[in-house]
Amino acid sequence: MQFRENKPFQVFLTENALLETLSVLLKNKNYFTFELFTPIMRQLTLLFATFISLLSNAQHTLPQRHLQLYAGPSLNGTGDVIGFAYDSEFGKYFNKKSSWFVGIGGTIHDKQWPIFYTDQQGNEVDASVRGTIAGVQIAGLYGYSIVRSEVHELLLKIGPILRYQSTSYWDELGVYPPAGTGFPIPLVSFFNTSPQRTLAIGGNVGFVYNYTISKKISIGVLAELQLDTNGDTISQCLLSVGRRF
Repeated sequence: MQFRENKPFQVFLTENALLETLSVLLKNKNYFTFELFTPIMRQLTLLFATFISLLSNAQHTLPQRHLQLYAGPSLNGTGDVIGFAYDSEFGKYFNKKSSWFVGIGGTIHDKQWPIFYTDQQGNEVDASVRGTIAGVQIAGLYGYSIVRSEVHELLLKIGPILRYQSTSYWDELGVYPPAGTGFPIPLVSFFNTSPQRTLAIGGNVGFVYNYTISKKISIGVLAELQLDTNGDTISQCLLSVGRRF
């Protein structure tokens, strides 16, 4: 095999040609270094740059913002006051793991104290005492994605809330049957030790699982607990639908 420095060198993948080529190249170290390894390094550099570009593009495929709507059952207090909760939320990611959210939503809960009696005509009368607790609130939350991919996300949210609430729910209730009063109907007394309308601050913590069914639409479930300075404890499990962009 003849070696000519004024022509590009080609490496053949046949065994004999490879052995002969290596024998010649080892006798000419300068050529071996600059003519063989330079194109190899050029290819490795190009491959590395391509890999970095693909990695960067993959990271940017994750959405950076989202709008989310929530709705579902809610419990107030120790769980004996049942109701409904709803929420709307906008969120933005700082990076793959960290994000912030601002939301506005509300709850409505009700309960009754059943009272039934039979009047003098023999008709059954429903005299149950009913109370409702309703409120609206805004929240600013920090989020940390424990797991986050293009399809799945498990997120922890925590932050403060500001809640306005109005209630017709009683603090103390007394029911006196006819046998003890001499009246033909039950007598009821109410005692209220807290204001009807309150403005309170509090805290909220929750776990969210989101499943992206397309590049823009997601569904999920939220389990959360919140406390406030009015003494209310609200726990809820909500379903969600959202749009990511």
